[in-house]
Amino acid sequence: MVLSGIARAQDAQALFDEGLANMKANRFKIGCALIKRSLDVDARPGTAFTLAECYSRAGKYASAVSFYDHFLATFEAMPKDQQEQQQARADISRSERTRLIAQVAWLTVILPPLGPPGVVVTLDGEEFPASLFGIATATDPGPHVFTTRVPDGPLLEQRVDMVTGERKAVQLDVGSTSTPPSDGEGPGPSPSTNTETPSHPLAPWMWTSFGIGAAGAITGTVTGILLLQDRSKIMSDCPAAKRQSDGSIPCMDGGYAAVQRARDLAPVTTVALSVGAAGIAAGVILLITDASSSNRAQASTIPLVGVEPHGATLGIASTW
Repeated sequence: MVLSGIARAQDAQALFDEGLANMKANRFKIGCALIKRSLDVDARPGTAFTLAECYSRAGKYASAVSFYDHFLATFEAMPKDQQEQQQARADISRSERTRLIAQVAWLTVILPPLGPPGVVVTLDGEEFPASLFGIATATDPGPHVFTTRVPDGPLLEQRVDMVTGERKAVQLDVGSTSTPPSDGEGPGPSPSTNTETPSHPLAPWMWTSFGIGAAGAITGTVTGILLLQDRSKIMSDCPAAKRQSDGSIPCMDGGYAAVQRARDLAPVTTVALSVGAAGIAAGVILLITDASSSNRAQASTIPLVGVEPHGATLGIASTW
């Protein structure tokens, strides 16, 4: 057991030395990778600090902040005598963390709300934790590659480029498993098969006509009721038996007001009822036309309603 621990420490030191040499030569990609492997073998505080420094020089600010935090957490748990030895590194870690945090890019990863279940997501080759979906996560600047795969589905790749200090949200493409993949056997669907729901180009005009008809009918009914009330008032307050020599009929005060209202309401009632009847008739004709044309070539059909002082006219214009 002791020999195993010594061998592990030696391996970690060898990886660290090689990584540090590459880091000093500005070969940050291989240098940081070797130092990371050293930390995985033997989690020494100094290795975590050096890895944070390597990531900082490489421009991977989110990773640098993460390992500065790693070192500081270890530092806080050290005995006081060890803290005194690592105090300079702790001061540098706090200062660099404050400087770099403003340069960190933040990425929010979103899965489609109705996507298929069981999707597996990776980011740059490592599985992306499901707990981070929908949460802004610190991300290094530069290109990143997501992969998604659903059970029995193809592997899909999606590239995302991040800029220093950028905040971005990306919705991943998870594909669909609704159509099973073809194995090359058996006939495929006929290209002439039409699965779309047939359109109804006359429907908006039809409902518009019914709406106009209903509004006209309601208006005409209301004004007609008022007109009947005024007529009753006229008959009681303007008795024809008192017709004067010039043919006029004297009325009481209420009768004169009723006569005036009747003169105003009569044309309104006539026009409103005419429009109502025309609109309802147009809607019925469009309903019949739409149903009968479902198996014919579609035409551009427009209802025509004309309102006159004493009625209304109805027609339909079609263009093929």
